[in-house]
Amino acid sequence: MQEKADSELVRRQNRHIVLRALRNHGALARVQLGRITGLSPASITSIASQLIAENILQELQSPLPIAVTTKRGRPITRLDLKPEASHVLAANISIDRISLAIANFRGNILHRTTLHIPTYKADKHGFGTTVAVAINDFLKVTKTGLQNIARIGVAVQGLADMNTGTLLWSPAFEARNIALAGPLQAHFKLPCLVANDANMIAEGFLSRDMAEWTHELPAARNGITATIFTGYGVGMGLIIDGEVYHGATGGASEFGHMNHIPHGALCRCGRRGCIEAYAADYGIWRHARGHADDAAPHGAIDPLQMTELFEAARNGEPRAVAAFQQAGEALGFGIARLIAILNPNRVVIAGPGLSASTIIEPSLREGIASGVIEELRKNVSIEFVPFETDMILRGTIDALLRAVDGDITAHTQSAMAVA
Repeated sequence: MQEKADSELVRRQNRHIVLRALRNHGALARVQLGRITGLSPASITSIASQLIAENILQELQSPLPIAVTTKRGRPITRLDLKPEASHVLAANISIDRISLAIANFRGNILHRTTLHIPTYKADKHGFGTTVAVAINDFLKVTKTGLQNIARIGVAVQGLADMNTGTLLWSPAFEARNIALAGPLQAHFKLPCLVANDANMIAEGFLSRDMAEWTHELPAARNGITATIFTGYGVGMGLIIDGEVYHGATGGASEFGHMNHIPHGALCRCGRRGCIEAYAADYGIWRHARGHADDAAPHGAIDPLQMTELFEAARNGEPRAVAAFQQAGEALGFGIARLIAILNPNRVVIAGPGLSASTIIEPSLREGIASGVIEELRKNVSIEFVPFETDMILRGTIDALLRAVDGDITAHTQSAMAVA
């Protein structure tokens, strides 16, 4: 009996390894799949046959590059995820807007839209239903059957409890403890993930990294990467040994709300001196325009206003330059604490705030140098990467698809919907 149980566990693990390899690397010949996963040809053949029969995989007959073709020059059959096997729906809730996207099993976004819905004064008891109605209308407009959706994911600006699916606090809302997963699961009868938007950005970066991993290079999976977002807020996601770390409830890595200056500038969270109060767009704007540190930071800053501020800083306007330098210093001291506590391999900084990175970066690095000894910081890679506007949705989709892969792994015959 134990031998049978062990055999079943190995079979499930191997199915997951195959799905992960195809999701990370795209279509692969069986020989390539074996090389990447380390599985034997017999295992690859058996797993592929099962997943094809379950409408999870498909065979592609297009030829491969010459370097990996047979000596006779015949096209090699490749295995790939079947795009129509299932779909996922991702939502991103931020100040006065909800962005929605539907992606197929391959991760390609098929439909997307952005709705402008007032959030700050929204009724906490009815907002989950508002999101459900918006999703339902989106499905109707795109003619997507609910039976084709496997999971729903909601990325939120603020602190989310992943266990209860509740938005505990967000600068987008005056109310707290807003139920999201409950109303959505009741309406759609589907699993629903509710998570912090910065953690979903980390999920997206994880997918990028995983595409470079192979069986021969397992060390690439090890270590800690911190992904820091700067823009309308300041957030962070942690990738530890190839997994995004959410903490016990999903509240891990609240980098932006660590204290930078005790009793300092007013933050959207209501406390004073948070990193975000200096490095988010509203903190930069407040300082550049000479407003008092206790000026209430309600509402979103118009991106056009921030663009004008970027240009003013590039042209040497003293207040604008000082505001971005102050933002860099706050980020730098925060990263120094992070380095001292976690000893990460890599810190990746992304977001709209990087439009002024040439001004922010020097003061950020000075903050790191002032905040932590050289022996701790010298081996940490600090990277600035261009921000993609759909990175939050992209990461949410990636997280959902990894969960769907887990559903498939757990069952011999998948219960996934087929379009």
